[in-house]
Amino acid sequence: MHIAHLTVEKDPKAAGVHGLKCPYSTAQSIFCAASIMTVAVDDRRKAAYCCTEDYDRCPLFLAKVLRGR
Repeated sequence: MHIAHLTVEKDPKAAGVHGLKCPYSTAQSIFCAASIMTVAVDDRRKAAYCCTEDYDRCPLFLAKVLRGR
């Protein structure tokens, strides 16, 4: 089982606020690091999975966990 990482938001308006987000999500890239292929993540998917605590419901994240790597 994968343990979620607690991250500090970098948004100046949300200073000091903690939130959960996907450990494979990077702000610098539009590509999903959990995928074995190059997959661009659109804004809808990013809002629904990557930047919320529901990232463990994402099909790309689940595939990564099931592959075990």
